[in-house]
This record gives sequence, C-alpha cells and structure tokens, in this order.
Amino acid sequence: MEASAMRVRMSVRLLYLALAVGIAAFALTGLQAAACSQHYTMIPRGNYTLLTLAGVNNYNAYIGGLQDGAAAMISPMLWNLVGGSGNVTMVLSGGHLYVYINVTGVSRAIKFTPVVGFPDIMYGWYSWGPFYTRTSSYGFLSLPMPASEVPDLWSVVNYSLSLSRGAYNDFSYDIWLVRSPGATSLGPSDVELMLWMYANQSLAGLPYWVTWRPVTMPTLINGTIKNVTYQVFILPRNGGPSGWMLIILIPEVNESGGQYHGLLKGEYGVDLGELMNETLNIIGEFNGTQWEQGLYLSVIQLGAEVDAPGGDMMMNFNVSSWYLVNGSPTNLCSATTTTTSATASQLTSTTSVSAPAASTSHATTSISSVRPAKAHEVEELLVPVVVAVVALIAALALLTKRR
Repeated sequence: MEASAMRVRMSVRLLYLALAVGIAAFALTGLQAAACSQHYTMIPRGNYTLLTLAGVNNYNAYIGGLQDGAAAMISPMLWNLVGGSGNVTMVLSGGHLYVYINVTGVSRAIKFTPVVGFPDIMYGWYSWGPFYTRTSSYGFLSLPMPASEVPDLWSVVNYSLSLSRGAYNDFSYDIWLVRSPGATSLGPSDVELMLWMYANQSLAGLPYWVTWRPVTMPTLINGTIKNVTYQVFILPRNGGPSGWMLIILIPEVNESGGQYHGLLKGEYGVDLGELMNETLNIIGEFNGTQWEQGLYLSVIQLGAEVDAPGGDMMMNFNVSSWYLVNGSPTNLCSATTTTTSATASQLTSTTSVSAPAASTSHATTSISSVRPAKAHEVEELLVPVVVAVVALIAALALLTKRR
C-alpha cells in the first residue's frame, strides 16, 4: 500500500511539474513575441499603375497611403531627359513597386551629366521644384525635423535590378538636409546625401570630387548585421558656385576591378539615426565652425539613377519591400500596426506636379509607440517574465518537497 501511495504522489508531482514547465514555456513564448520589432511600410499600398511618356510628363507623380495616415509619392523623375521615345511604367501591387523603363533615342538636357532620371519613392517635404510637394508623415518621423534628432530607426529595403540596355549608375537613398524648412530653392547652405547600395562606378580621382575619410556603420545585409566601412566622396558645390553640398557614401562590399559595387539585389538596411550622426560629423569636419548645426532632414528618396550611354534604356527593377523598423531589423513582428484609410488628397495622381504642398498633415502616431520600451511596454515584458519565474519556482518546490 505504501509503495502504491508513493507512486500516486510521484505521478501527481510529475503532472504538476509538466504543467509548470508548460506554463513557463508559454510565458517565455509571450516574452519573445513582446520583444519583436514593429515595422512600418514605406511603399504606398493598394494597386496603381503610373504611365509616363518620355519627354511629355517627366515629373508625373502619384501619392499613395502608407500606414497610420502617412503617405509617400512615386515618380519617374526624368529630370535630364529632353528627347526620346517610349515610356516609364511604375506599378504598385501588393505592397511592391515594379519599375519598367523602355526609352529609345535619349537626348539629355545636360549633355555631360551621365544620368537621365531617378525613378523613386519619396517621403517628406520636397519643397523646391519641380514637385513643391509634402507627403503626410509618420508621427515618429515627421519631416522636416532637426537632423540631429532623427531617431534610431532602421530603414530596410529589399530590391532587385535587371538590365537589358542602358546603365544603372546606382541604387540609392537620396536624402536632403536643408537649412530652412520649406525653402523653394536650394543653395550653398543645404546638403544632399546619397547612400549607394549598388554602385556602378567609383568617384575616386574624378575632377571636383574630394575623397574624405571612410566611416563605419552597422549595416543589415541579407539578414545579418555587420559593421560596414563606407567610402566617402564630397562635391563641395553641386551645379556650380551657388549649388549645394553633395555627399556620397559607397559601401566597401562586393569588390571587383578595383572598386566596390554593393548589391545588385538583396536586403539592405541602415540605422537612420546613426546615418544622420555620421553625416553631421562629416559636414562639420569638412566645413568647420559648427556648420553642421541647424540642418533639417526634409525628404528621403529611394530609387535608381538610370542612364542611356548608347542612347537607349531598357531595364526594370523592383522594390519588394521598404520599411522602417523600431528595434532589431532581424526580429520583426509578424503583423504591422493597423492601417488607416488614405484621404483623397493622399491618393491623387497628376500628370505634372507643380502646385505647392499637396498635403501638409501629419500622422498622429506618437514617438513613444516606436521608441525603446516605455511604461506600458515594460509591463508587457514583465508579465511573461513573472509568470515564468513563478512557474519554475513551483516546479522546483515540487521536486524538493519531502513526503
């Protein structure tokens, strides 16, 4: 009888132990879910096709809704094209952007500039020509904002470039820092920053360009964060004595033929806060006298500089995703925040955008919802921890309990 009772008591203890371990495992799973990173799309949602005829409506544009009332604009931005036949088609579908370029007989406005256009996605306030347009913003990245106050948000893009004829000079971010938000023209006190994720050329040794010291930043490449060194090239005045400062960063990735090319396709991510800090340091070192102070991040563009060295461009590229991440870009939550419907002003297509300020509203998402853990987020993290600890203590008590 005694032996039988002992077996019963042992079976009950083992049952309690299994239950405690199960509760602990469930709680820890909740902890992992609570610690995942929210991400916010930067590609307009919904389905839309923007057809642009070469030389007819080079600045055709469409503004589409993102999440939480924010918006972004797409445009072929054929700024250096004055002649040619064909079209550029930009297709938004299922959260992706597809760009098809088929233009022959290209004639450039500025003959010696090896760029025809920059088909892109734009977010922020492009207050100068040709667009004079401001998209609505996420509350945590409400542009324009002081460059020194840009939060630590990862910007992550997945893309692929395909070429038949013509050339990609780069696939890049084109980021504008201005001295006076809302300025309708750019000048010597403003800065253009380009980060070439793909580079078809090196700028080392070219006339007018200054090779600056390299910088190293954490960079996400195909799922892995690593410290990547970037070559830095500076054009003190872009377009002449009254032009703005241009800084180009080229990652020391995929070296071939004595130069670095970056990625022709893949996943690429940078921390916007870190990028702004490094850029302001470069600006201050180059210009001196605290020249970097008082700059505002006004607009972020993502796209490809395309060219037609033989007179024709037949190419296509796609951006399968572009999003901002609060936290680690390698541990994304499975679902994003709730999407709100875009307003009519956010979903307007035009053949030529030239009117001031298409939209000046801002989303109401607060920075606390995307910055490191605040009070409510700490509670979410503590609850599963406490449950797991209690469950494990109970399990240990059962194991050590005397008969």
